[in-house]
Order: sequence, then C-alpha cells, then structure tokens
Amino acid sequence: MAKKKEDEYLKLNSLQKKGARENQTSDKGDKNIDETVTNIANPIFKKNLQALFQQDEILAARLWGMKETEKYDVFIGKDPIDINIIDNKTLKYVYESPAKDILRILESTEKEYKRYPIMYFYGLGNGIFYKALLKNETHQKVIVVEPEIEIIYIALNLIDLSDELISERLVLFFSEFATYSQFYFAVSSQLFSSYAKTYNLHIHTPFYENFHEDIVRINKDFTKAISQMVVAHGNSIDDTLIGIKHHIEHIPEMVTNYCYTDLIKKRHGLMDTAIIVSTGPSLDKQLETLKKFAPYFTVISLDASYPILLKYGIKPDYVTSIERVEATSSFFKNKNKKIDEDIYFIVASLTHKQTVDNILPRRLTLTMRPQQSEMAFNMPKYGYLGIGHSTANQAYQLAYALGHKNIILIGQDLAFAPDGKSHASGHAFAQADEYLYVEAYGGEGEVRTTYIWDKFKNQFEKDIEQAKNEQITTYNCTEGGARIQGSIERPFLETAEELSKDKKIKKLPHIEKNSEKTANKDLLKAYKFIVKKVQTQNKVKQRIEKTFLELVPKIDKIMKIKDEGKVDERLFDPLVKIIDKIDKLKNYISGQNLKKYIENVLQIAVYHQELELAKISVTPSDTKMEKVNKLLEWAEMHKYWMFSAAGGINADMEVTKKASENLVKELKKRGLIETSEIGEVKEEFRLSI
Repeated sequence: MAKKKEDEYLKLNSLQKKGARENQTSDKGDKNIDETVTNIANPIFKKNLQALFQQDEILAARLWGMKETEKYDVFIGKDPIDINIIDNKTLKYVYESPAKDILRILESTEKEYKRYPIMYFYGLGNGIFYKALLKNETHQKVIVVEPEIEIIYIALNLIDLSDELISERLVLFFSEFATYSQFYFAVSSQLFSSYAKTYNLHIHTPFYENFHEDIVRINKDFTKAISQMVVAHGNSIDDTLIGIKHHIEHIPEMVTNYCYTDLIKKRHGLMDTAIIVSTGPSLDKQLETLKKFAPYFTVISLDASYPILLKYGIKPDYVTSIERVEATSSFFKNKNKKIDEDIYFIVASLTHKQTVDNILPRRLTLTMRPQQSEMAFNMPKYGYLGIGHSTANQAYQLAYALGHKNIILIGQDLAFAPDGKSHASGHAFAQADEYLYVEAYGGEGEVRTTYIWDKFKNQFEKDIEQAKNEQITTYNCTEGGARIQGSIERPFLETAEELSKDKKIKKLPHIEKNSEKTANKDLLKAYKFIVKKVQTQNKVKQRIEKTFLELVPKIDKIMKIKDEGKVDERLFDPLVKIIDKIDKLKNYISGQNLKKYIENVLQIAVYHQELELAKISVTPSDTKMEKVNKLLEWAEMHKYWMFSAAGGINADMEVTKKASENLVKELKKRGLIETSEIGEVKEEFRLSI
C-alpha cells in the first residue's frame, strides 16, 4: 500500500458505536431489533445490523456486542473506495491497492459471470465489491462466507449493504457459525436447484488464500449441500411414477385406518425419550440393553429392525417404513400377536401393495410424504412425514413430531463393520460393497461407507441441527460406524440409565380408526382432485405437443445449417422467433393455476435438461455471433425439454388413471359415485421398468 499519512487515513475506532450495552445478545429476533440498535451511533452500521437481524440474528447479535476491533485495523484514503484492512499481527493487507483491485475484480467477474443468477464467494473484504456487483440485477443471490468476524464488523461499519441484506440478494455467513445444514437450507430453493451445475466458490482476493483449510471445508460443505439437494429431486421418472401409483392405490387404506395427525395429537409430549433402532452391525451388542430399558422409552423400529426385535421379544411402539419396493414387505410376513397388538406401523403411502397386505390387520398408519404430488391433495391430516430417502430419517422425524426432548440412535452405523458386515445378524439383505470413506464414530480414523448411506447421514445432520434449535438432544449410542455430526456420542447403557431415572413404565393411549363419515369425505376429496389433475394434465400435454410439432422442423432445419458450417448472423431473427414461442409455452406451464397438477412430475422429467439450460443461460454473449450460437444451443436443448415434459406429464396422467381404479371401486361400493369422471386408461401404456 502507498505511504500512509495521519491526515489521509482514519482509524476505524473513531467510527465505533457509542453507548453499547456490553455483553448482551438478542435471541428474540425481530421483536427486539429496534430496541437492540437504538444506541448505535454509526447510522451505516445501525442500518446494516437491522437488515442482518432479519437474515441471521445470531451473527447480528455477535456484531452488536462488539466494541472495537483488535486483530484488524482499517485505513481509508481520499478515494471513497480506497479502503484497506490490515492484519495487525501478520501485517498483511486484504488488498494491495484497494481501488484498483476492486475495479479489476469487478471487471473480470462481470466479463465471465455477468449472467449468473447465483454466485458464491469466500471473503467479504471491505464490502465495496459486493455493493458494486449487485448493481447487476441478474445476480439474484450472492452468497459470501467470511472467516473473520472483525472484517464483517469493519465492512458493515463502512459500507451500506442494508438493501442487499434485507432483500437477501446478499447472503452473509460467518465461517465459524456456518454449517452444512445452513448451506443446505440456503440452496434448497427452486432458484438454486436450477443452477446447481454453475456452482463455483470464488476467492475474493489473494489475502484469503491464507485460510486454505477453511476454504476446503466450506467448499466441501457447499458441494455436499448441493449434491444432497439434487438427490432430493430424484433421478428417475419411473421411481417417481411408482410412488405416485402406490400412493393413489392406497388412498382407501389411508383414510379408513389410523390417521397420522390424530396419533401425533394424542401422544405428543407424553414421553421424553425415543430410541430409534436401526440395523447396523453394532445393533447386536445393544439388544440386551434395549430389552431392559424399552419399557421406559418410546421405541421406534425401522422396518428391517422389526424382525430382529420380534426374535428377541422386544416390543417397539412404532415401526416405520418408506420403501416402494416389494422386497420390503418381507419384513412384515411374520406376526406376533402379543407383541404386535400395541404397535403402530407408520408407513409411507407410496409403499408397495404387498407391504400393506402383510401389515394388515395390524394398526396401519399410512402417511403422505412432503412431496408436491402428495401435498397437492390438500389432505394434511395424513402427513407429512419422511423427508429424505431412508426410513431411519423418517423415524427421526417421527420422534421429533411426537415431541421427544431426547432422541437416541442405536444400530445407526451407516458404514461397514471391520469384518465387512453391512447389517446386524438376522437382517434379510446385504449391502453391495462400495469404497467411500468418512469420519469414524468417536472421530478416530475413517470407516467405509456407501454413497447412499452418506446421503442418509447428511439428512440426519440437517435434521439434528434443526432439532437442536428446539432444545432436542440427539445421542448417537451406536458405538461404532460413521460419525454423525451434531449428535452426542455416548455409550448406550450409560445414556439409558441416566435418562430412565425416576421414569415409570410407559402406558400410551390409543386412537380410533377414522369414522365412516370422515372416510367418505376424504375419499371424495381425493377423487375430485384426481379428476381435476387428469383434465389439467391432458390440456397441458396437448399444448406442449402442439408447440413441439410446430417448432421441431424449424429447429432441425437450423441445426442442419449448423452441421454444414454455414451459421451466420442471419439466423438470429429466426432463432429469436423460436425462442419467443418456447418462452410463451413455459410461461403458460408455470402458471399458478396449473402448478400443483404438473409441478412434481415436470420437475423430475426435465430437471437434468434444466441444469444444462442453466449452464447455457449464463455463458457470455456479447457479440451477435455469440448470441446466435447461444440461441442455437438453447433451441436444440428445448427439443428434448418439450419431448421430456410431454412424455412425463402423459406418463403421470396414465399412471394416475390406472392407479385410481381402487379408489373408484371403493367410492362405488359406498354409493358415493355412480360413474367415474377420471377417464379411460390407455391399455398400451406401460412404465419402462
């Protein structure tokens, strides 16, 4: 940096707020914002802090409690953007020449990334770069992770970022507080999911390369969060359609058996502690302890654990199941009247028919998952349970919904045992070998896991962090396997002895099945929704097909010109006309009145095309020929988009009609309808699996 004269530079300490109340933080959120910032003298800091409270009240409270900086100082030159920050210990500056560096970073970023709706950065610096970057309204979200609290404090004292923070176009994380779960929540919106393939963590200035290990951690957590979000979208249209088929087939059983929310209301808060019994190799050593303490705790068994508990004479209160496949039904073949009489089998409504058949006449509670295709029925009393891909995650969410303050995990290895075993003794299936390694239970070394187990673990970590916010403690008493971040690792016996002190043997109340009146009402409600869904999907499909047949010959003609190497600027106008018609189609499809009938299947049918389209959309196109080439890619990709969209909607429509036969039969039997308005099934339609 240039020579510093006292009359040219000001120390940040002269900008400090005055009259701050020492060592206080606010945990009241919006309610206390105005009261909290009243005594802040610096109007810029006051506005920024008010805005940040809306986004991250914990970080805002930490900043409000600061009185001055110790590790860093700031120097301000004559130029308003000539603001530099120095580490007093290492004497390293954030910028070599602030004004020049910021202009250079801005120019290079905008040259390559000016069309990116979402960008990720490590390092806040003096904040000026982000103020300038967000002048470009294409940047809808800019996520910034800063490793130094004092640098955040300096920037928010000097640069007014209040509009950017309150609109959440600028999302600010303090690295020390930032977690994978926070990143997962941040990237779970529709905007982020469409641009998953454009992720790149940019380093603000070379100064931040000193935080290499933290950058690696943040990048790993962002990548993991985005990967988990993509997995949550599903990767198979057939898998989605099977779930839709099973759910609709099971509506009669869902509304005539035991209602999920009735059960939750009846039993909420009655028990302090739940034990979730999974089938990892470590379960064998925990069974004796479980049998001893089961009468004092809620016991939630996974479907695969249920036969093992039957064998050992251990009675669970709930058995959960979430799988679509028929193989899962084998867990319920054997019955034990003495053990089964008080168990509620909490099963996702998308389960296989054989699973339902094998469970009945036991206490069956079919629940909808929080997916658009099921939530669209607007029957919340039967849901929503089961975020994630594992019944272990479903069981954890059940324990949470029932109001337990302590949740104990046993048998939740999520890893192969040292001898290579994937499950406890007596488990019906083995896991195929994979060679992915994660941190071991206890933090010593690594254990071998699988891609899917790692996704289950990620979901646990997100749920555990959310539960912590409501003072729910999670104990991982597996005593082996993979480490699950956020849980307390303790021996099972020790934990059970402590949490069972002064507890009486449980006696949980039961609920009645739905009344006939309620069942009739809900059967008709589901039927009317399906009629409307099929009618709407048919209309949308026809609109897509009409546009497809009109545009594809034109697109193919232009692509032939491209293949012949004859592309020139004259193609610009014809391509714009094609794109306009595609835009009109997509605007029609995205209409609010159509959304709930097509969104779920459309999302998965075209999701991977949307990811590729997002990559095309952000590429630079400054010259006329760059625009032509970009439009060419855009038009060609939409050929596949329209084909996939129409095919996905048609498949959903036909699956829905076929699956509704059980519902229609039940309605006719009850005298609620005479003829079906759902429509005839195309008998030649088959799922591709």
